[in-house]
Amino acid sequence: MGLTCLALLVILAGACSSPKKKPVYPRYLTPQARLEAASQLYRKSQSRKVPRSRRADWQLTSARLYLDSNQVQKALPILDRLASDPKVPARTRARAMWLTLRHHRERDPERYWELVQKFPGTVAAEDALWKVVELSRGRPGELVRRLLAFYGKHRNSFIASLVLMEAAKLAHGIDNPEWKRYAVHLLSFLAGRHPDSPRWDEALYLAAGWSRELGKTKEAIAFLHQLMKTRESSLFFGDYNSQWLDDAQLLLGDLYLERKETKAAEKAWSDLPAKFPDSRLRDRAWLRLMELHTARGRPRPACAAARELVKKMPRSRFAPQAKKLLAGCTSNP
Repeated sequence: MGLTCLALLVILAGACSSPKKKPVYPRYLTPQARLEAASQLYRKSQSRKVPRSRRADWQLTSARLYLDSNQVQKALPILDRLASDPKVPARTRARAMWLTLRHHRERDPERYWELVQKFPGTVAAEDALWKVVELSRGRPGELVRRLLAFYGKHRNSFIASLVLMEAAKLAHGIDNPEWKRYAVHLLSFLAGRHPDSPRWDEALYLAAGWSRELGKTKEAIAFLHQLMKTRESSLFFGDYNSQWLDDAQLLLGDLYLERKETKAAEKAWSDLPAKFPDSRLRDRAWLRLMELHTARGRPRPACAAARELVKKMPRSRFAPQAKKLLAGCTSNP
């Protein structure tokens, strides 16, 4: 009995204790505060008791704060030492190199390419790759080949799927149908080879759109169905947040209509508001349903779609068009 009471008291004490507060991260609102924090962090990093990895992180943070305080003469030497020290973690070295390039507003793409090659497993390499693509002035096809050669050596690296994505976008931008078909192939390869990539859904959506441009609507629909399956899987494995799913649903209806499969188009557009009740594209789906039913001489479902649009999204730019249609409708469906 005594042990039971003691256990109960312990449980009650734990339940009544105040929850732990989340740590409040420092905010350096003034240049002077940032300068003082940078100096303090750098001094702390010099202690031998500090682990090497944390020491490097503190020094990187101090360099950032020095840059924000316009103390370039103090920041750049720290960044140079971090970038050149092989004992410093790769992510810290890469970020130090990136900050130096950004500070100097470097316009030579080869400097950024050097970062990509040295540290392909880092987030800084992604930033650098985008600069390579932005600043390169050679033929796009040559850069595509260069990116794919790099991918062949680093296909399991953090940056691998981004390399494929950028190569595909470059290939699609070349005014040649062969290159455009190759761009779709690269996106399909990305989706198959990197199913866990954060670019997986974008790759499938773009592949559908680019296939549509090539007149391959059946192939485009297949890409979209592959993308839409992720929503079904999310019911079992948790939420799947994607900015492309509602776009894919809308495009699916457009593709079915182009293939004169009106029932499938109607279903795709009708499903969008139901599946994505907060989507910004609901008004476009209702607008397409209005136009489809009107063209087929079906005023009642056309009016129903118009009512939904005006009721659910009264500020939509398509609301005036829906109200105009409603003016000729009966008061109730």
